Amino acid sequence: MTLKEFVPREHGAWAMWIVPILSAAIVTRFSALYYLFFLSFALLFVAHHPIVLIVKRRKLSEWRELWQVGVLAIPAFLLGLTLVLFAGRVWLILFGAVELALFAVSVKNFLDREQRSFINELGIVAALTLTAPAAYYVVSGELDATAAELFLMNFLFFGSSVFYVKMRIEFLKEKGKWEGKARTALVMTIIYHLFLLAILMSATAVGVFNPWLLAGFVPVLAQVIVGTLSGKKKMSFTRLGVALVFQSAVFLGVMGVFFR
Repeated sequence: MTLKEFVPREHGAWAMWIVPILSAAIVTRFSALYYLFFLSFALLFVAHHPIVLIVKRRKLSEWRELWQVGVLAIPAFLLGLTLVLFAGRVWLILFGAVELALFAVSVKNFLDREQRSFINELGIVAALTLTAPAAYYVVSGELDATAAELFLMNFLFFGSSVFYVKMRIEFLKEKGKWEGKARTALVMTIIYHLFLLAILMSATAVGVFNPWLLAGFVPVLAQVIVGTLSGKKKMSFTRLGVALVFQSAVFLGVMGVFFR
């Protein structure tokens, strides 16, 4: 496996774990334990890509590629073990178990050729955004309401891109018409974003969230509205990735200023 193949190239996937993990440090603090956790997850993230490629190619017998995975996965595991044994962050074992379960489901979906399903992609978003509460726990030593709020905010934010991209792809497949699967994807996208708004506004109304946190979702909501009304029959995944990076930067900035 070449270096080009080994490193994940999806801009969105990088953002989906880096932004949540950074959001946790921004609302708490950067520390030595945080950097250890960041490095551990970074190694695991890079290691997962070749595993997915091996599964897609049905080349499980290529031990050289599996060895390359081990070079990254073993140090990642040792870093995590260090946090558990020497920093007392025992609940990382639970986070690791959940991550492993979500990864196993994702691999199975690749084998079943269902990797583009809503359930699989939302599972991937959940796995990546779990870095927010995990990093918060590593830094603070607590699993409390703030950890849950960090996960909820990040999951809702990045879940939006799953529905938007799926909607646009199905729209293009239907040659610019809201028919068949495109109509279904459109309805699901609208329902998801209404649910997103309902959750955020309810949490704001009862004082859980600062009202200004809604500003972090403005770019993604604007993208959904424009994409729904637009009749364009072309879509650039590179532009989508860059747009997500920009939206993530806005989201992270708003989180840093107004969360808590």
